[in-house]
Amino acid sequence: MTVNELVDLIKEIALEQKPIVSAYDGDVYENWNSAEVKYGSFNVGLQSMTYSGNLITYSFIFYYGDRLLQDKSNVNSVYSDGILAIQSVINVLNNEYHIDIPEQIIYTPFQQKFMDYLAGVYAQVDITSESELGLCGIEDFGDSADSNVSPIVPPDIPDIPFPDKPINPFNPHW
Repeated sequence: MTVNELVDLIKEIALEQKPIVSAYDGDVYENWNSAEVKYGSFNVGLQSMTYSGNLITYSFIFYYGDRLLQDKSNVNSVYSDGILAIQSVINVLNNEYHIDIPEQIIYTPFQQKFMDYLAGVYAQVDITSESELGLCGIEDFGDSADSNVSPIVPPDIPDIPFPDKPINPFNPHW
C-alpha cells in the first residue's frame, strides 16, 4: 500500500467516525491554524517509514482536537472523544482492512492554542503493510538449477596499458 493510498484510507475512515467533522494530513500546526477548520478535527501526520524484508512500517501521529471552552469545563469530554475517535479509526483499519497495528497505543492529552484554543489527544500509530516491491527481494533472484535465464556475460574488453606516471595532455613528453 502506498503512502497516498494509506493516508486517503485513514482520512476516509476518520470522517465516518461520529465526533470527527474534518480530516487532514500533514503538519497539524499548519492545518489547524486556519479559520476554516471544523471541529472535532482529525489529523494524520507521517513521521517515518521503516522497510524490512517484504514489509514496510509507517509511523503516523493521529491527532484529534476540539475547541476548549473558556472555563475548560469540557476538557475531559474532549479527551474522551479523542480517544474514542482515534481508537475507532484504528479498530476499522484492523478489523475491516486487516491492517496490522500493534495493540498498545499511548494517548497523550494536550491543551494548546492554534487558531482556536484546543484540547485533544494524539497517539503514535505504527501501521505495517506489504511493500510496493511485493514479496520478492533481491536475494530471491540468485542462481538456481531450475532457472531458465542465462547469466549476463560482459563483452570481451581488451586490457588497456596504463603508463607508470600520469600523462599531461599539454605536454605529452612529461
